[in-house]
Amino acid sequence: MRIELDPVIHQATRLRIMAALFRNREASFTALRDGLALTDGNLGSHAATLEKAGYVASRRVLAGLSFEVRYRITPEGSAAFVAYTRALQALLDAALAAAPDAPARDGAPLARP
Repeated sequence: MRIELDPVIHQATRLRIMAALFRNREASFTALRDGLALTDGNLGSHAATLEKAGYVASRRVLAGLSFEVRYRITPEGSAAFVAYTRALQALLDAALAAAPDAPARDGAPLARP
């Protein structure tokens, strides 16, 4: 069985951004930057990659007396994130099943036929 992981999402920072947006649906640049402990440039470059893939959309909104950038996950991004998490889980399950004496998810050893 060959399991493919989406390379756009698989990068650690982009995975964290996608997880935050999947959970919250939308977040400001500042909330993402601070919540994920990223620099402005790091968040900006990774968000641009996610936007180019169609997984995230951004817009400028009036917040008080100034504008802020807000990111939201797109329907395509939600579908890609769900597919990624399922593929990753399948990969991990296959690795655990193939490993001798690997603990199961609940901490008990895997049963062998």
